Amino acid sequence: MPAANVLAEYRIKFGVDINWLLTGEGEMFADPSKRPAAAPVPAIDADLFRAVGRLILKVYKDEGVKLPPEALLDEQSGAYNALIARAEDPRDITELTALLPWLEARLRKSLAAAAAEPGSGKHAG
Repeated sequence: MPAANVLAEYRIKFGVDINWLLTGEGEMFADPSKRPAAAPVPAIDADLFRAVGRLILKVYKDEGVKLPPEALLDEQSGAYNALIARAEDPRDITELTALLPWLEARLRKSLAAAAAEPGSGKHAG
């Protein structure tokens, strides 16, 4: 159990309700102004998202793989997220655009590995 002075510090510094801290019941924050702001959700850059989609279409066409529309959207969103995760600054469109060749190589490698696996569904068609 934390000491009373520690609980008081949590209440003062963070606005945490002591009852919630001790029991887990009620509201976490006694003082709503101390509640942390929700992290802003970054917007998808439409031009970059389209570029990723075009890249996926090109790579899959080059490899002779046909994707149904829903699978294409899954691939596009996954590739876009991988691109964002790879960047040092995911808000820097110039950096993200520069990573498109990396993404292409990654897609081709993934398709080659999937084509070598029986039952993967990603074989030349």
